[in-house]
Amino acid sequence: MKYLDEEVEKLNKIDYLFIGIIVLLYAILSFYKLGDFTSPNTFFRANKEDIIDIELESNDNYKMRFYSGEKTVKFRLYVGETKEQLDFITLYESDKYFSWNDIILDHKGKYVRLYFLKNPSIGEIGFINKMNEIQKIKNISYNNKSVHLLSDEQEMIPDRISYMNSMYFDEIYFATTAYQKVFHLKIEEWTHPPLGKLIQAIPIAITKKMTPFNYRLMGNISGILLLIVMYIFGIVLFKKRKYALISMLLMALDTFHFAHTRMGTVDSHLVLMMSLSLLYMVLFLKKEKKLYMILSALFFSFSITIKWTGLYMIIPLFVLYLYRLLQNRIKDWKKIITPIILFIFLPIGFYISIYLISPNNLNETNTINNIILEQKKMYHYHSTLKESHDFSSKWYTWPISYKPVWYHLQEYIDTKETISGVGNIIIWFLGLISIPLLMIETIQKKDKTAALLLLTIIYLWIPYMFIKRVMFLYHFFPVLPFYFLSIVYLLKYIEEKMKLKHFIKIYLLIVLFYFMIYYPVVSGIEINKSYGEYLRLFSSWYF
Repeated sequence: MKYLDEEVEKLNKIDYLFIGIIVLLYAILSFYKLGDFTSPNTFFRANKEDIIDIELESNDNYKMRFYSGEKTVKFRLYVGETKEQLDFITLYESDKYFSWNDIILDHKGKYVRLYFLKNPSIGEIGFINKMNEIQKIKNISYNNKSVHLLSDEQEMIPDRISYMNSMYFDEIYFATTAYQKVFHLKIEEWTHPPLGKLIQAIPIAITKKMTPFNYRLMGNISGILLLIVMYIFGIVLFKKRKYALISMLLMALDTFHFAHTRMGTVDSHLVLMMSLSLLYMVLFLKKEKKLYMILSALFFSFSITIKWTGLYMIIPLFVLYLYRLLQNRIKDWKKIITPIILFIFLPIGFYISIYLISPNNLNETNTINNIILEQKKMYHYHSTLKESHDFSSKWYTWPISYKPVWYHLQEYIDTKETISGVGNIIIWFLGLISIPLLMIETIQKKDKTAALLLLTIIYLWIPYMFIKRVMFLYHFFPVLPFYFLSIVYLLKYIEEKMKLKHFIKIYLLIVLFYFMIYYPVVSGIEINKSYGEYLRLFSSWYF
């Protein structure tokens, strides 16, 4: 297509068409089974040592299924044929939030008692027989007073527990905190700044419902918007629509990006804001429009108010602007001071404002002094975190996705659903080859695009070399946009300098094939239990 090889200065109808088609296709796939639209939303909250007595119409009960809310649940469970003669079944403790839990009863009895050892938050309780039929509840009493909140949404009880109706991985922290922000409850997750959780809370605040779809929605939207940013970056850096399209496709077909942005955490927002910050700085250097610098500073402010790792972007931003000053021999103090004001005082002001607007736990961060104390607490937490984790990994293993994080596993009789944050190796491996090319082109030919990409990759990745706390593959996520753009740089080099005109087409077909093969283990759709075993390229991969 002749449109693909056109040099483009700014987006036009053809670009919007390409963007629209890819966004539509990706959105269909990413929104498919993102999460249930409904879940229990009336919660019963009791106190430690309180008792709930349940009377059932039948004693044919195989398991109890209950939905935990924003608090951990711990109780002793008793079952008996009469209310006076109850047998102790188990001591049950759940560290899951907004999730369905099963307890196998394997004990006949119409009467069930829960004796709480923690302050609970429970959305619904149901009883299921071996035919997987929900049993009728005759009465529920709390400290001898009748209550209905535990049985008022029986239609919500699912046929089985799944990622579709329950939280997984770090959703228990971020999505739970988003809920607590909306309903002014005690904050669960305070180890990162508030903005990401406030963005995540938007659908919950609008609908007043805490559902899997709602708390995953904004992350998925940010993941989609990142595709558009990649297209624009492709236009800005490589001038041709073809390379912009490839930039967008690499992100769309990356299995890690797909898995991680569909989860209810804040990393999607972080990477989007960091990428936009650099994009607008590059546009400012090209167009000399002050608005672009302001937007760059604003998105940088957003990024650090989501996670502190957004601070790593300040070095590429600073180096780019310093290069412009030296290149043009600018001595005007206004042009020197302006970015200092924008990139220091604006982020600090915005950061403090977010805490003041939405203080943690109503009063813990409602003053400047309290905010400073909170930052010290956060720093202490991250700097002293020594706990090991089965899926932690070293920073130097990230570029080949050697040890992905296994986010979710739910096993059934012959099948399972699994979500693993594994990268598209066909993409990631080529990234390793692109780095030496960037170095050569930067040193020998002083290529600005190569220098920009190399600089950004180094300063977003290398700081992790000096961090001693436990780390994971998803810490590499902010590097990915520029890692993928370096691959586009390499593909452009192969096509234009090495004259291998069909290489890109073949490469993209292989990338697409890989995505299709690994889609079942990054999306959570139900698969045969043995399917994932065939996909393990490394012993450290789990599906």
